[in-house]
Amino acid sequence: MYPWIGAFIKYVADQLVKAVADSPPPKTPRQLETFRKADVVAIDADDWRRVDMALTQCLDLPQRDDRSDELFTYAQSAALIEVKRYETEETAAFDQLALYTPGLYATQVNRRFAWGLTICGTHVRACLFIHDNILASEVMDVATEPGRKQFVTLLVNWAMCESQRLGYDPTIRYNRETSQWEIDVWDDESRVTRTYICEYVVADTSSLFGQHRRCFVARAKESSDEQPAQKVLIKDAWAYAAATGSKAARDELSNLRAIRDKLDADDALAGTYSHLEAGGIVQQKGKRRGTLNDTTELILANFMASVRDNVKKRVHWRVATTPVGEDLQKVRSVDELIVVVGDVMAAHTAIVRRCDILHRDLSTNKIMFCRDDDGMVRGLLIDFNNAVLQANPHDEQRPDRTGIYPYMSIGNLEQSSVKRTALDDWESLIYIL
Repeated sequence: MYPWIGAFIKYVADQLVKAVADSPPPKTPRQLETFRKADVVAIDADDWRRVDMALTQCLDLPQRDDRSDELFTYAQSAALIEVKRYETEETAAFDQLALYTPGLYATQVNRRFAWGLTICGTHVRACLFIHDNILASEVMDVATEPGRKQFVTLLVNWAMCESQRLGYDPTIRYNRETSQWEIDVWDDESRVTRTYICEYVVADTSSLFGQHRRCFVARAKESSDEQPAQKVLIKDAWAYAAATGSKAARDELSNLRAIRDKLDADDALAGTYSHLEAGGIVQQKGKRRGTLNDTTELILANFMASVRDNVKKRVHWRVATTPVGEDLQKVRSVDELIVVVGDVMAAHTAIVRRCDILHRDLSTNKIMFCRDDDGMVRGLLIDFNNAVLQANPHDEQRPDRTGIYPYMSIGNLEQSSVKRTALDDWESLIYIL
């Protein structure tokens, strides 16, 4: 079945190129074609699973050459395709497509969501993978004229649509001239977009569902070799939306902003906590009006209300913070460890007392350090995603578990109804040491 599926998709792509060339205004469609080899292991996969087919394209993706359609890679795939011989095998096709799709997220740092196709006999379905759900279209039966028309329409729409509708994030784009990723960070306060150059990816995502949290080390785009900019840590994630308003339910941005505003003038604490440089909800260009908040509602804007209402609402936020720390495991001595922990807990205490914010998630991943030119270390407390404002009676209790199991306080681990306090974080420190 693979050859005729690939030939049909290529025929549609070729005919679309011809049609667009003859009609103004000129627009370059994506030439969506399948990789030449089918039922193969992706060369950038970390397992031996064989993917039936995948669509590749000439737009939106970094680094494409004349052989890109020969060697199957997740990084160069626009959508994966699972093929079965019989219509009765749809469930197995869905299962396998869900198993392979995380490969797109792991290799494409600008993926917001993903599309896929199941082709079972003559039945074709389009699948949309978002952060908590998998949505499937009605059957397009390509053995009938209406079904073929629907399938061709889908392929044409994918070829002609804006990159964000195909699942890409235009605020994270690959600059082919410099061979670098550029990342835009919208700042809610100044209403200005700051652009950074990614130096390397600290953490990517390889899960089908969840926040799809990614972290990048970057520098400001306007910096130069003569005047290098300070490195920043960019954190990008999809958090559950608050019950009201457009904020995230766990609003790390507000926590970072409050900490910065209240502790910025204290030089003794400088560099011991994540300092907010810019941050806000990611902005996507709208067709009729300016920019729009990037949310699951925006992704599903053209879906029926009955579908949108059954999908958990998430908001896409991004922050840039300084300084960029090193892993706690890299300290060179017990003396350095003592200095690092002392700095971190001094910052923790100041944040509790002066900002009324409780971290609630101390672990070896949240305590880092910076080393200056003289070799001296400074502790750094990061990640306020699970932090809460103690003055908020709803937040301060929160019986849900937060943190990593080995470092949770007993009350946290048992989901005790006793109010969480700074002592829970100090107990976590004991387990860390």
